[in-house]
Amino acid sequence: MRTWKKSALATVGLVLTVLTSACGQPQEPAANQVNQFLLGDQEMTQNLKELARHEREEMELYTSILNKGKNKNSDLESLLDEAEVHIAERRKLLKQAQTLLKQTQEQTPVVRDSLRRLSFEKEETLAQAQTVLDQYEARAQAFEEFAASYEQSLDADEVLYSLMRGSAEPNLVKIKRAIRERNIQYAQLAEIRKQFNKQTKAFNGANAKLVQMERAS
Repeated sequence: MRTWKKSALATVGLVLTVLTSACGQPQEPAANQVNQFLLGDQEMTQNLKELARHEREEMELYTSILNKGKNKNSDLESLLDEAEVHIAERRKLLKQAQTLLKQTQEQTPVVRDSLRRLSFEKEETLAQAQTVLDQYEARAQAFEEFAASYEQSLDADEVLYSLMRGSAEPNLVKIKRAIRERNIQYAQLAEIRKQFNKQTKAFNGANAKLVQMERAS
């Protein structure tokens, strides 16, 4: 989870330098163009930080709910209300992250075309810039898989909490089944999260290399 807490941008310190092509059109170095393209990713990273915070808090609530639920006379309503607030907030943050990702992805063809038109960059720098975009798209695909799995985990949370609400004689068989299904969903999510973190690390590494190449040129 720490991996998504780190900003995907390694280029914040770059100074934007506008150069001019032979046709008189302004051109920017490849690293600057990639940096500007990824500005939306900063906001997505903030969303993921908030998502992680709500997830941690709900996990604590989940443990409290299960422990308190062992006592038949326990009133779980306030804890369940709080947990459902976290679920709603997590759904909202996840949706926002998906929207930001889509908006950034839509600019990918424009940036690729602009990079191909650069007249002053070294071939290896341009190739690295394209690699960064490739890694970004791989990371975006991994995130979509992560988001789909995350939604299923939230669905499992809601099913479980609804079964635990307002019944003098709760169906323990259904509740145990719902707990088992929830645990399965979160185990699957953990594996998919590992892949997303792996893609994020590869993306960050490619982007950092591009910045180094630009500074060395």
